Amino acid sequence: MRGKLITKVYRKPTHTQQYIHWNSNHPKNMMLGVLKGLIHRAHVLCDKKEDLLEELELLKNVFISNGYPEKLVRKTLKESWAKETLKAVLVGIEQDVVIEEQRKDYVEVLHAPYVKGFTEGLQRKLKKLNVGVVPKKGETLYSNLCKLKQKRDKEDRKDLVYSVPCGTCSVRYVGETGQHYCDRKSQHQREVKNKKTTNAFYSHIKRNKGHRIEWEGCVYLDKEKNWRRRKIKEAVYINALNPTESMVRQGILNLEKGYEFDPIWSGFNPDIRNVIEKKIKFTKR
Repeated sequence: MRGKLITKVYRKPTHTQQYIHWNSNHPKNMMLGVLKGLIHRAHVLCDKKEDLLEELELLKNVFISNGYPEKLVRKTLKESWAKETLKAVLVGIEQDVVIEEQRKDYVEVLHAPYVKGFTEGLQRKLKKLNVGVVPKKGETLYSNLCKLKQKRDKEDRKDLVYSVPCGTCSVRYVGETGQHYCDRKSQHQREVKNKKTTNAFYSHIKRNKGHRIEWEGCVYLDKEKNWRRRKIKEAVYINALNPTESMVRQGILNLEKGYEFDPIWSGFNPDIRNVIEKKIKFTKR
């Protein structure tokens, strides 16, 4: 006989049972969504009925202690049984259809800071026009005055499109990296030391005796986490500095053009070159 894995909700012993308080300055439907989300998690994770009942009882007591009206908490818990049972039935294609229908509820969505007492009325009025309202975080004294994150060193940044010049002739190399720039720079320097012919910096130094790469003159042209978009941006900057098909002595260190894109974008080359020049001037200050 095969064994069966039984699951239920687990909390660390250090869990504080603190959730967003009912009297905090947030939309009521957002706070109620926290409760509904935890109820849904309980239904999904608890295989045994006794574990589910125990978890729901805990949630009831925890949210009442966090200021939620007892009547509202009990009503939400009671309604969850029918809804969660329906969700369990709607699987596969049927569930996809329901989700798609929900997406059609609103034609447009307004993102605006939450104002207690005003946003709720605005939501009701815009709902008649098929416009949804999603509260966004506004500016606070805390966000403007408290900078808790330690400032990172320039070379510690990553997900970049960067440009490094030759200190002798000012011709530039444009590259991209998902690594920290200091690590990518070390790779370039190692390949130059090992005289790797596929490295653009070494190829430039080999063709131009006495030239020196100005590593400290690196400029960050763009920041992009997505690999594909970063590759496209790299190619856009390369194309702006060298619009020709040839890569031989065209004012750029790169050995290849990079990601291929429609030539129509070349019309923006003058504007992109202006952006590069501004970033170079700003970095030199």
